[in-house]
Order: sequence, then structure tokens, then C-alpha cells
Amino acid sequence: MYTGMEVDMLTIGNADAILVTRWTDGIATRILIDGGDACDAQTVVGFLIRRGATHLNHVVCSHPHDDHAAGLVDVVKDSRLQIDAGWMHLPWSHIDLRQLAATLERSEATASKVVRIIRASVETAQQLLNAFRGRGITPQEPFDPGQIDFLTIAGPTKEYYEELLTEFTDYEILQSMEESLRTHEEERRLEDILEHTTFGGRLLEATADELGAKPTEPENNSSTILGTKYGDDVLLFTADAGVPALTRAKDSYALRKLRWMQIPHHGSQRNITKELIEHFAPQIAYVSASGEKKHPRRKVVNAFKTAGARVYSTHYPTQTNLWFHLGTVPARPDYHALTALYDAD
Repeated sequence: MYTGMEVDMLTIGNADAILVTRWTDGIATRILIDGGDACDAQTVVGFLIRRGATHLNHVVCSHPHDDHAAGLVDVVKDSRLQIDAGWMHLPWSHIDLRQLAATLERSEATASKVVRIIRASVETAQQLLNAFRGRGITPQEPFDPGQIDFLTIAGPTKEYYEELLTEFTDYEILQSMEESLRTHEEERRLEDILEHTTFGGRLLEATADELGAKPTEPENNSSTILGTKYGDDVLLFTADAGVPALTRAKDSYALRKLRWMQIPHHGSQRNITKELIEHFAPQIAYVSASGEKKHPRRKVVNAFKTAGARVYSTHYPTQTNLWFHLGTVPARPDYHALTALYDAD
């Protein structure tokens, strides 16, 4: 009789799709967290079918950015899957859409990229809601405190989520976001020139002191943070949560010395700090990333390794799904031992 825990992180580049399975006396409870971009939907469904995981007890959208939610729309629509329950935030239930529309229209000329991101997220969220409704599912909102079966919702609280949403109706804040994006892109181009272009060689020496120095956008901080415990082992799923959101979670829950952790936002240097990494101190850290210069960032990987973690990425050494398990679970003779980042150096 299987009694254990499995985590599958799918290789879909800089996008997220994670299947979490809890076995109890031979019975599997499966929770799918995110579904990647629109082009990833059939990859996700194909994986579920091959693994015999076509019955999903819960489907969770961490936040409505396309690299997490767009693929989930078609996953939810797929009639080959049985889905019992859905979870997603409903932004229109927490914000005046007329005020939001007016602010976005006013900001369009001077904050065009931010406006496009916000509009795309609202549209994707509406498409996902329609997909759930098309299956007769009324999704629930994942707020702290709360549970999704064996997963504990560690963030955001409803109050924090609404606080983040109000920033989208503030013209001055949208201008500041646009300037931050522009500055970030310029800094990234400079870093890309200075850094090596591949991860095959030895890492550059880099300090972790500047990690988390620049803010991430509110939608990332609205990501659903989930945790679970198996025996004495704690696992943490972070999606694209940033420093403020992760700090709230670690202040509210026992999240020290983790057994397993998802590195947030594909290894971005904006979403984590050296102090948070040392607090979480995971034995194993997984990241979904394409392996290009900024995902995952070398200084992020270095900081996790310095804190004692073995770091694995979906891009290394070749594109491969990552599988973590505890307890007694079905064997996978088609899977091979993973190679941690840079163990081959």
C-alpha cells in the first residue's frame, strides 16, 4: 500500500506546472498547481495521461499571469481529465472594475507595458473562470488561512490581496511600475553582457547581498503560496511570490529548515533574499526555468547552494521533468537520477 508524497515539476521553460500527489493507504489525492502558458496545455495533459493521473482532486491557479494560467484554461477544458474542484482568485470581486478601466485608459500612453500585463491577466482570469464554469465547477478563492486538502494556504491573506489590487487603480503607482520595468530591462541587458552566456561552465563569483533589492510587481506578490508537511518534512510551493509575500508567509508559519522548496519566479533575483533563503534553508530546491541567462539567476542558485541546498532545474542537464518523492510511492523505472546544477563541473 502506497503511503507517501510526490512532486512533479514539468519542464515547460519559464512557466509553471506542478503536480502534487499524496498517497494514503494506496489512494492518491492529486493537486495540479498551474498549467504553464497556452502552448503548454497539451504537454501538461499528455504528462497526466501518461502517468495515469487523469483524476485531479483540485486544480489551483496561483495567479493569472499567462505563464501559469493561460495553459490551465485548456487543461481545465480537456474532457479526458476529471476535475473535482478549482481554486483561483477573482480580482473583480475585490476591485472596482470601472475605476480600474479608467486608470488603465489614462495610463495607457505612459505605462503601456504595465497596462498590457494587467489587461492580459484580467482576461486570462476570466477565461479560466469560464473554463471552470463550463465543467460545472464554481472555483474557490485560495486565501490564508485556509486549506486545499493536504496543502496549507500560507498566502496571501484576503486583506493583503486587496491591498495589492488597489495599486492597479493608482495612476502614480502605475507610472512607477512602468519606470521600474524599464530600469529592470536596462539593468538586465547590462548584466547579460557581463555574465557568461551558458550554465555549462563554472559560476561567476557573485554576492547574494543584492538579492531582492528591487521590488517585484503586485500580481506576483498575490501568488498563492502553499505548504504541506509529511512526517517531519515540510515542502513549500512559492509560484512567483516576492519578498514581501514570502516574508509574510514565513512570519505566519513554521517554514524553517524545509525538506523541499520551489525557487520562486523561475530563479529571479527580485523574488528572494539571502535572509529568506537562510531562513527556509531547504535541503532540496527545484526551479522551473529555460536555462537562459536570467532564469535561473546564478547568484540565486549560488545563494541556495551556500545555504546547503541541492538545486535542480528543469533545464539541466537536458530538458527533463523533475520528480521528488517521500515515503512509499509507485516506482518509475523510466526515470533516472537527477543531476544537481553544476555537479558536472
